[in-house]
Amino acid sequence: YCDVGITNDGYAGNLFQTFIDNAYYSPHWKVTVHACKTHTPTSTSCRAPGSTPAIFIMESIMEHVAKSLGKSAEDVRIINLYQEGQVTPYKQPLTYCSISSLWSQLVKSCDYHVRREAVEAFNKANRWKKKGLSVIPLKYGIHWGGNSFSCVVSVFAGDGSVMVTTGGIEMGQGLVTKVVQVASSTLHVDIDLINTRPSNVLTAPNNSTTGGSVGSELCCAAVLSACRQLLEQMEPGRQQLPADATWQQVVVKCFGMGIDLQAKSWVDRSCTNVFNYNSYGVTCTEVILDVLTGEHQIIRTDMLYDCGESINPEVDVGQAEGAFVFGLGYWLSEHFIRDASTGQLLTKNTWEYKPPSAHDIPMDFRVSLLKNAPNPLGILRSKGGRDKRMNGLMDRDRGTDGQTRQTDGLMD
Repeated sequence: YCDVGITNDGYAGNLFQTFIDNAYYSPHWKVTVHACKTHTPTSTSCRAPGSTPAIFIMESIMEHVAKSLGKSAEDVRIINLYQEGQVTPYKQPLTYCSISSLWSQLVKSCDYHVRREAVEAFNKANRWKKKGLSVIPLKYGIHWGGNSFSCVVSVFAGDGSVMVTTGGIEMGQGLVTKVVQVASSTLHVDIDLINTRPSNVLTAPNNSTTGGSVGSELCCAAVLSACRQLLEQMEPGRQQLPADATWQQVVVKCFGMGIDLQAKSWVDRSCTNVFNYNSYGVTCTEVILDVLTGEHQIIRTDMLYDCGESINPEVDVGQAEGAFVFGLGYWLSEHFIRDASTGQLLTKNTWEYKPPSAHDIPMDFRVSLLKNAPNPLGILRSKGGRDKRMNGLMDRDRGTDGQTRQTDGLMD
């Protein structure tokens, strides 16, 4: 049951059914979502709408099952992980499923079993401070359907410089960086010759919203198509020059022959399944909690995720770090409080509303990309999935709660 407020403008419950399985095979489950109109203000989708609360529900179930059976949550999770070829509740077979490989690699690289023993020893020796250690897997579907992006690539005859304009919006996710890289690689020109301009409805009309973790890769697809088209247009001029002719020489020759040095591309990708492909990740987080005051600190976080053959690893690692911190605010510190009688927002500035700060991030933060994992279903064998990484710390405090209750004899 979803509280959608007084209107359903920001309702994301329709995404629950496609994300609530998370990374677990659940062929016998039935999920029915009900939207409830209430007296509360309507929420606005920000990042990973629908998927974040859905995955939280699934991880809560995993925790409950583990406690009921007297097992660790990690033991329950690993035996329920999806395997290659298994079918999701929405009838989509999973191809190129890397979740089991990610799990085993991360558990080994972060010394999980050694650290688990150390955490248990610490909790037995300390009554008022407890440590928690959890491993969380994640499957996040990437859907291209209904998204369209255009691109215009122009070459200037004077110096051979290239101007690229796409319909995507750069908002810090590295879209422009990847677009420039793709253009440089496809045209075989120095990256210093590539320039970009912000999206403009005169040069790139009718584009989709930049969101859903697909803006960067679909804009890269549009750039790739436009650059290939441009090379075809320039081929007659290239053929009249020696094989070792420079880019500038080819451009001048084509201009002199009256060849159009501009190309436009329009990308409108369909999706026959619910998702075009899935992006996967696993996170291990260790925290320490003062059970009297609630003060806590993330000691260490290890994250390993599958982004295919990354176009820019530094951008993708940065996105993983940023999304994780985004999730810290969502789960731990950012809370809306309204006056019960008037509905007025009381947490309207940073005195009451607390986004995460420098002291909230993990003291030891390690992010790695899965190696040798090209994605045949993506653009240039890469993967999107910026939104998914904020879901990687769902249960980072639950381990401390369980350890406290176990120490105090409160497990029942």
